[in-house]
Amino acid sequence: MSLKIHAIPALRDNYIYILSNLAGECAILDPGEAAPTIRWIREQGLKPKVILCTHHHNDHILGVPEIQKEFSLPVWTSDYDFPRIPGATLGLRPGDVIDLLGVRAEVIGVPGHTLGQIAFWLPNQLALFSGDTLFSCSCGRLFEGTYEQMHSTLQKLSSLPPETKIYFGHEYTLRSIQFLEEQGMKSEFLTYYREECEKNGITTPALLATELKINPFLTAKTVEEFQHWRELRNNWQGQLPTLVLGTSSRS
Repeated sequence: MSLKIHAIPALRDNYIYILSNLAGECAILDPGEAAPTIRWIREQGLKPKVILCTHHHNDHILGVPEIQKEFSLPVWTSDYDFPRIPGATLGLRPGDVIDLLGVRAEVIGVPGHTLGQIAFWLPNQLALFSGDTLFSCSCGRLFEGTYEQMHSTLQKLSSLPPETKIYFGHEYTLRSIQFLEEQGMKSEFLTYYREECEKNGITTPALLATELKINPFLTAKTVEEFQHWRELRNNWQGQLPTLVLGTSSRS
């Protein structure tokens, strides 16, 4: 059995993911906004079973209370973030294996962006839900973790099968490509990838094999190399506006 994966645009540039099975059951991942989530589920006639949260930042959990109230759902997050997620009912630890709507899902600890961040890995369908850890052509800022932690996290993710599809938390791809091109990382492949992203608009999921070719944050061999790229990105001021996905202001 495999799950259908639906990306729901929300706020300014967030993605909420809804995973559904053949029985019409669904799981909701990182609901930063309640209204589009509830509306889409109602339109599709799905039966929500659980909310999953990769980390505690507001733009990934603001919709939790209203959705939980609407559907009386359990909320699963990391054990570390358990006190920081409204309505959390289960704390997960790295290495845990969960039954997600009849599909095996593994919990991967991915500290760096935050200390309690986790990713959900569905090995049978090669799908990774990376939250704000790994983006296409980039990675998340370090709000709580260290360079060493994030570098180790990305090394771990880079060892997944290259066919892995990465479902990330924000639509930053074109802006990240612009950054790479301005740093001199120009190639026929990157140009092709940018053109494809411009056509498609929504760029999730990204293929790990692609990221291993063009994402220097992911392929940095040392902590120092990773830190160099992360600090460049922190200080970069690009002119390309981020694609506005949703209709609400981001919190």
